[in-house]
Amino acid sequence: MIEDSRPRTGRGAVGAGLAVVAAGAAVGLAVEFHVLGWTSVPGGECGGDDCPEGTIPTLLLAFLLTFVGFGVLARAIQSFTERRPGKGVPAVLTVAGVLLALWPGWQAYLWMRGPVLDASWQAAPDRPATVRAQGVWTVGRDAPTVVRVRDDALVSYDSHGGERRWTLRAPVRESVCGMSERVVDRVGLVAFAPYRKPCDTVWGVDTRTGRKLWERNIKGVAQFTSGSDSLLAADRDVAVALTGTGVQAYGLADGRPRWSADLNRKHRDGEACAPNVVSAAGGTTTVVVTCATADGGSGRLVTLDGATGRQRGSLALPVESPADTVMVLSADPFTLLLKESDKRGVAAVLAYPDPAGDPVRIPLTGDDEDLKPLSADYDTFEARPALWATVSGDTLVVAAAKPGATSADRVSGYALRDGRHLWHADLGEVAALAPAGRGRVAVLGSGLLGNGRLWTLDTAHGHRIGEDDGTTVRTDRYATGAELLRAGDTWVVVNGDGTSQPPLLGLR
Repeated sequence: MIEDSRPRTGRGAVGAGLAVVAAGAAVGLAVEFHVLGWTSVPGGECGGDDCPEGTIPTLLLAFLLTFVGFGVLARAIQSFTERRPGKGVPAVLTVAGVLLALWPGWQAYLWMRGPVLDASWQAAPDRPATVRAQGVWTVGRDAPTVVRVRDDALVSYDSHGGERRWTLRAPVRESVCGMSERVVDRVGLVAFAPYRKPCDTVWGVDTRTGRKLWERNIKGVAQFTSGSDSLLAADRDVAVALTGTGVQAYGLADGRPRWSADLNRKHRDGEACAPNVVSAAGGTTTVVVTCATADGGSGRLVTLDGATGRQRGSLALPVESPADTVMVLSADPFTLLLKESDKRGVAAVLAYPDPAGDPVRIPLTGDDEDLKPLSADYDTFEARPALWATVSGDTLVVAAAKPGATSADRVSGYALRDGRHLWHADLGEVAALAPAGRGRVAVLGSGLLGNGRLWTLDTAHGHRIGEDDGTTVRTDRYATGAELLRAGDTWVVVNGDGTSQPPLLGLR
């Protein structure tokens, strides 16, 4: 009897072939995890907590699979060729294993990495290099257009791709000194002032086209000669401008004078009174008038009918010294940031849930934390500086700092109806804060160490929505004190300094 001396290719060869495929899959995962892990590291290096989420386990698996995979693959190929000589089939089986591992490997990486936001676009740098942003408007439902108001111009961007849509230049040798909080019926208000002169020129701007609809000259408030908060307001079909003596109202669409209110009356002998801020919502115009004397000060909150200018009411402010900081945090319900010059005086957020009643006080500093409603970058967003505070329903959501901290490292919620501290969320250094839909607020963490975080919080209780540790933001191209906006499926970060960082950055 003559025996066949050729290697057997039955079950043993099939098993060896499957082993080659499995080993090839291990090698494929090793290569894939190396590529994904190293490309996720900003600048090619990181350490510990500085590394993006999932990077360390991905790289550990990559090295483990490298040593194990290549060793097992060599032995599996040797075992297979003993049963079926040749190089072609083992190579095909190895490649098949690598390809089969790619999709499961990608899904495993996504699970280890968690949700992420990448920089999908960035706008071209600001020129000239000396300009800074004063404020921002969003236009339309889901904010398809973002208007960045600079010292020297208004620049409109497409929020989906970052392309410029139009630019409207400021008057020669004048700079933006004020703007309305929001756009109403596609019309925004902006004011200009010459060097060290009051804001005396007001424009109504069509934010769809960048066309100036109308221009009016006013007698500006003498103390406001640069970017200032709440000098203009738009509500329904009325544009309201703060003047040296009170308030002047115009038609929002055509700029025709509607009414004026003289609020520069003295309460007591020797008082010098002047309007300080104006706000408008729901048909009511609210003006804060502050007064100063040689030994103290006073103030009042005046409400006017937005259609006629008729005075509806007047409430005394709880101040006894000149007001150092007066800013509107919300027009409805009216919420005011007020700080006296007297260190022992009022330094609080004043909420008016009852327009005719006493304000609810939320102190700026307390036993547990210090509130930080103003942006950390004092050279930008001067016309809209209270970027770290927002009102959602009857809750004030504001950035805060734990005792001893030098910067905002948490976000807190306070009840406007009674001033109670409802909740806080310790999130690390806060870079930006913004509304994120009904009953929600988004908080962008600092990206100074390479990657940032984006959390979404429930404003009623401070609960984190989605991943507890937030969404990884895989870019550091934004500054602390930037403005955060939601535009459809894109988060838009608006930097105040558009020369060292992009003026606008889209995250998806």
